[in-house]
Amino acid sequence: MRSGFLAVMLATLAVVQTGARAQGTIDLGLPPPSGSQNPVLPPPSGSQEPVLPPQSGQRYLPGVGGRFGGSDDIPGSGERRVRPPRPPAGTGETGIIGALAPTTKSFDGDVIDRLGDVALALRRCWMPPSLDGPDTGVMATVRFSLRRDGTLFGQPRVTWETKRTEPGLRQRFTDSVVAAVHGCTPMRLSPGLGAAIAGRPLTIRFHGRVPSNERPI
Repeated sequence: MRSGFLAVMLATLAVVQTGARAQGTIDLGLPPPSGSQNPVLPPPSGSQEPVLPPQSGQRYLPGVGGRFGGSDDIPGSGERRVRPPRPPAGTGETGIIGALAPTTKSFDGDVIDRLGDVALALRRCWMPPSLDGPDTGVMATVRFSLRRDGTLFGQPRVTWETKRTEPGLRQRFTDSVVAAVHGCTPMRLSPGLGAAIAGRPLTIRFHGRVPSNERPI
């Protein structure tokens, strides 16, 4: 009895397999066990490649496809590098290092060791013209450079001056500013300061009176 039932089952299985082969079907096996993930299918045609997480230490760039932290922007490549901020304008220049007025106390030391003392040293040689009334507001800015040994490198140049001042007084004022730079050079600079400012533009503003927003030096 049991052998007859087994024979019937084997015959039925053979018929099913024969029909599957006839229809061209393939047995894909059993489904994955409970708890396993489905296989990741490729993206549909025309879609972009998936954006992978950035490598350690790199920033995510919103709205930018492709790799993270690639080379510089290349049109059509989808790559972009996080560039460092641009250096501020005027890099390499010392800028305005001080301001002088007729009431400024001049530098009383022997060797100039601080950048701020360069302006004070010019007070020794500055002979401003007589200023009366509203013309005491005259101002001028001079730019010059020094060598390591304190000698003048090139010629001083007035880069800004007040325009409302009477032309004759304005000319005398700017002439006194340039004369102060010539008269006080060479300056006795310390080796450290001389190396730091050699060849760099130094800008100093001369006031006919003490500015309202500044205290006398």
